[in-house]
Amino acid sequence: MNNYYTMDILDAPHNEIGGAVISKMASLSFGATTTQPSHARRTDSLVGNGSFETNYCYLDSFAVSSNMERKLSPVHEVFESINWREVNGLKLTSLEIATLTKFTSKPLETILSDLRDSFFYVRVILKVVSYCASRKRYCYHLASLDQGEIVSVSEAFELFRKDSFGVALHYCASMLRDIMFVITDSDREDIVPIGKLFYVGKDRSLSEQISPILDIIENGAKDDLFLIRELSLFVSQVLLVGLNSTTHQNIFLNTELDIYEIVEPSTRLISWMSSCLEKCTSLSYNLVLPSLNVLMISNSFRYMFLLGDGIAWINKYLAYVWSEFKKVNKKSDLVVNAIEVASTQKLYEVLFLVWSLSFIIIHSSTCKESFTRSDIVLVLVDLIKVRPREKLVRLALSTLRNLLCTQSEGTRNLGAEMNSENELHEKELISLGLVKEVKNMKTCGYTDPDIIDDLEFLENRLLEICNDMTSWDYYENELESNKLKWGSLHTPKFLQENVRCFEGRNLDFKVLKRLLVHIHSNDYETCAVACFDIGEFVRNYPNGKSIITNFGVKDQLLDLIDHPSFEVQKEALRCLSRILLRNDSVMEMNGNSG
Repeated sequence: MNNYYTMDILDAPHNEIGGAVISKMASLSFGATTTQPSHARRTDSLVGNGSFETNYCYLDSFAVSSNMERKLSPVHEVFESINWREVNGLKLTSLEIATLTKFTSKPLETILSDLRDSFFYVRVILKVVSYCASRKRYCYHLASLDQGEIVSVSEAFELFRKDSFGVALHYCASMLRDIMFVITDSDREDIVPIGKLFYVGKDRSLSEQISPILDIIENGAKDDLFLIRELSLFVSQVLLVGLNSTTHQNIFLNTELDIYEIVEPSTRLISWMSSCLEKCTSLSYNLVLPSLNVLMISNSFRYMFLLGDGIAWINKYLAYVWSEFKKVNKKSDLVVNAIEVASTQKLYEVLFLVWSLSFIIIHSSTCKESFTRSDIVLVLVDLIKVRPREKLVRLALSTLRNLLCTQSEGTRNLGAEMNSENELHEKELISLGLVKEVKNMKTCGYTDPDIIDDLEFLENRLLEICNDMTSWDYYENELESNKLKWGSLHTPKFLQENVRCFEGRNLDFKVLKRLLVHIHSNDYETCAVACFDIGEFVRNYPNGKSIITNFGVKDQLLDLIDHPSFEVQKEALRCLSRILLRNDSVMEMNGNSG
């Protein structure tokens, strides 16, 4: 890949993902195979001595998509005319009121070039937010406005009269957001960094005034979506500086290292994100996405998000978006083209998050379990089979590749060391038919170097796994695929030789229980094969009849006697005869016995 982020921001030097991963991000832009960085941003990282380093990074078009665009408050027209003495109960000094009045119309770059002015201005803004948050009386009227609606000056003044707290909070959220934009976008060297504004004291701990902002976010701000979105994005950008600190590389493992006091606010923000994602709506997801985009840069955050079971909610939303995507793409009417584009974009965004998180499972068995419990792999393989737009395929393949490799040097490349002891999802990927799909995709003429590279890696790795698999491994994979077919794995000889394998490693008969599920399959062949295999277990396993009887299978088999498929009827009757007859000399029936 030729497109690189200059990404010192990424947890350097302890970042385990490294520049190769971030350079990959740059190539994952919308619609294009490769993209030159479209926007430069500055950020700041705390270093071990309590000072700050200024770093520059490039954001691809994903990071500056519509979800990251600067939005205006519906009452922004009155910001320069706010009479701060009329904000009910707000106790500000004359100097603080003068500062708010003067600096509202003053260019932010000028303010932020002076440490004293910028620090005092930020303190006053945070004081206003803290006071409003403690009263819990705000945004009753502003929350009722339509999203994107900008009211007239007269209407804004009327709203200020009715809801002065709400307008004051909109002002503060807008100013905090604009301060972040100036700091990250400006090419001026004299701009005060984020760390010096919000990490205070000799130890540079996170300002306590961030907590009231989280209170507002968690309480929902009376459903004021503008306020929640802007404040959560602001908090994310502040937390990112601390999370990127070289002294915080292990805060997710040892909270004693949390010298900047960022674990607690980060955990609160993750809990809020999870509650939004749990709702599984486009509205709630769009609230969370800007903050996730910012914080996914941090290796520490990714760990914390996964350990907080964040992948479960990402999984839920991915399944929802994928189902909606398939519905839209089944239609051929040209009228749905706009909907298709929006659906593709939404799917891309959630896949991007999954891809970002997939780098963490390489290093953490706990995080691997989070992925294992989800259905993400099923969606990824299903997506590859459908073969939608290339940018979606690229993300899916890259994520699957991460599931199959580990890293020894902290960067992802073809020389990545394979982990033979922890083969995450490998058998599942084979049972889902990924080997066949990868081979077919290699003949489709893809020209994107990342796709070609990932396909080559996946094919070689999956074939290695196949070569190491036993016949019983293939049998278990077929059970997991929910599709059984007559063949060498379903013969009296094979099942007799492997009957003890039904016990499972923990003697819990897990494999047998999985087989029993298939007698309820809507696929006639699967149902018939399952009945045959159960009968062979009864015939060959000591006390097999009692075990099957204890599982309550007999009544279920009786129901299959009236099955519309003659083959299912025949195999169900054969299985029942083995269960009911005392000796093993069972009446042979004509037909396919496997």
